[in-house]
Amino acid sequence: MSKQKRTFRDGRGAEGTTNFSGQHLLVDGAAIGRIVALAQSRAEGDRPILDIGAGKGALTVPMAERGWRVLAVENDPAMAEKLRAKLGDKPNVRIVERNALDMRLPREPFGVVANIPFAITTRLFDLLLGTPASSFEWGVFVVERGAAYRFTADPVTDPRLLGWRMRYDLKMTHTISRDSFAPRPRVDAAVLCATRRKRPLVPDGGAERFLALAAHGLREPRLPLFEALGDVFTAPQLKVLCRALGGDRNAAIGTLDEKRWAIVYETMCRYADRSRWPRRVRRK
Repeated sequence: MSKQKRTFRDGRGAEGTTNFSGQHLLVDGAAIGRIVALAQSRAEGDRPILDIGAGKGALTVPMAERGWRVLAVENDPAMAEKLRAKLGDKPNVRIVERNALDMRLPREPFGVVANIPFAITTRLFDLLLGTPASSFEWGVFVVERGAAYRFTADPVTDPRLLGWRMRYDLKMTHTISRDSFAPRPRVDAAVLCATRRKRPLVPDGGAERFLALAAHGLREPRLPLFEALGDVFTAPQLKVLCRALGGDRNAAIGTLDEKRWAIVYETMCRYADRSRWPRRVRRK
């Protein structure tokens, strides 16, 4: 996100924004306590923490009680009003009544602790983890269990997910029973932690170029390496690449992990003719 503004004023949802109804609220005290404990080890000083889809404050309230600087984002006016009444006049909490996908993220480093609406999981993660200019540092997320497995699975064959993981370490810590929510969802949930790498595997300035390379290479994950990247590298360059990877040129490109993808990218930038580089992905 090229332009971001600090957003710590009460906000009202813009006309026409989507209200993500059907959110499943956490009602299990033990589950809530475990999530807040995970956040406790990550919270730093006065840095802001966003609770996206704050609902009635299951996570916002215990974070506020710890004195953390919390930005509670809730798009449902009725929920937001209940949250205001529950919190009272706490100086360390601000409520933003807005669609999380439309809001401007803080410019300073921030974390997220949230039971996010399942329907916007991928789009929200792309906003936070897929935007090189984002100041997002860490997150403790409640997501569908299936999404947690997909986001942490190896190998990675989704270019967008691969892009996230070049900048962030993703780890599923535990599952949460569907009985811990009201209304009860059809599937269990899981807690997924995201932590910004101290050094990204691909420089932020090369993020779009890397996504173009990954999308090109993973158009058919079962293709052998030499075939998937044969139009990017010359035959001698492929030999150099395979030596750097320590692998077989016939290995499926979909078996590469993040660190080996970083080698592919570095080798392309160093040796491949620019005219052969896959075209950059332009963000809409």
